[in-house]
Amino acid sequence: MDMMIHRTVFSAIALLFSHAASARPYDEIVSEAQAAYQAEDFETARLRLDEAQEQRPYSLYLTRSRVLVRMLAGRTDEALAIVEEIAARGLTLGLPDHEAMRPLIDDPRYAAIAERMEANRAPVGAAVTSAVYDEAELLPEAISKRKKRILVGSVRSGEIVVAADALQPFAKLDGGVFDIEQTRNTIYAAVNNQLAYLDETARPPFAALVLLDPSAGSERARIGVPFERALIGDIEIDRKGVIYASDSLTPRIFAARPGETVVRILASDTRFVNLQGIALDPAGDRLYVADYLTGIFMVDLPTGAVTAIVNPSGAHLGGIDGLYLHEGDLIGVQNGTTPQRIVRIRLDRTGVIAERLEVLAQNQPAWNEPTHGYVEDGAFHYLATSNWPAYSATGDLAEGAQLSPLRIMLEPLN
Repeated sequence: MDMMIHRTVFSAIALLFSHAASARPYDEIVSEAQAAYQAEDFETARLRLDEAQEQRPYSLYLTRSRVLVRMLAGRTDEALAIVEEIAARGLTLGLPDHEAMRPLIDDPRYAAIAERMEANRAPVGAAVTSAVYDEAELLPEAISKRKKRILVGSVRSGEIVVAADALQPFAKLDGGVFDIEQTRNTIYAAVNNQLAYLDETARPPFAALVLLDPSAGSERARIGVPFERALIGDIEIDRKGVIYASDSLTPRIFAARPGETVVRILASDTRFVNLQGIALDPAGDRLYVADYLTGIFMVDLPTGAVTAIVNPSGAHLGGIDGLYLHEGDLIGVQNGTTPQRIVRIRLDRTGVIAERLEVLAQNQPAWNEPTHGYVEDGAFHYLATSNWPAYSATGDLAEGAQLSPLRIMLEPLN
């Protein structure tokens, strides 16, 4: 039985590597699709968009576009099948606002799909709130707990605060805090003066790993990123003090040993598009990596080799921000889907096959885009109100935006 499992895994991996090696550049494919659409050559647009979706299987933008070109090409059955697949994943799909969609909406078969998608919006989960703070402008992305101290990091202000009975100041950094990890001797912060960070000095964009004194909150050291176009999204620290970090902007995985002053590139892959959360498996000497558009990967730490997690169930493994390992499974904060969800991805014994996806929580009324969290005492504790939707692409507060107070919630895992 074990040999059968390994053969299945290696066959799927070989297929994925073969596809990656033969794939055309994504931008080239999309450019051809756009040109065909403008020329009203909807059959060619359909083929090109299907090719693009193969490279970015969890892009719902591409999925919507594939539905539209099928309707324009008179392929209603195929359009219905795509929408039905999204509904079967437990998600909803906003249809393009185009007159060509009317026959699909009027099709009697669509009514059942629409009903299922509406049911997919129902709240799920225990909805337990552990703490609420009357603070709505932090834009909290990072949260970490060691012993009894909970630290929360702000993308907006660069502050790190202690979440106790009230929020207490701990440190103020020169960039937004995207992730925090704590050890006995050091606090590590992923810092970027980008996106919604309020930078009054107008410095060039930078990304760095900042090491802080755990008592005073003062900066002890800084590990730079000597590469252009970098944004550190998540970090992990192993038992030897090696730091691993995901780069969301130019997708790659960084590493830095104790004492090093700059990061090195541990892993890059043509299948990486938008890396987010990472989860360290020290027992297996590997790192799990979530990509918003292409799913979940495993990086072998000694070699940097990248393996795509096989997904035989067809579950939606995209749109995951925070990623955590718990009892051999992955816990993911899936804020890039509709509805937003917290999911548990059940892995097989080899750790490279996602056997199934379970929804632990979704679409809670108290949420305003959950982001990161931590696992403790059989529960997943997480930031429920980052307020990211309130900010524009330029980092400004959007007109009419609703800001929620800082809320920490938990979801039982057992």
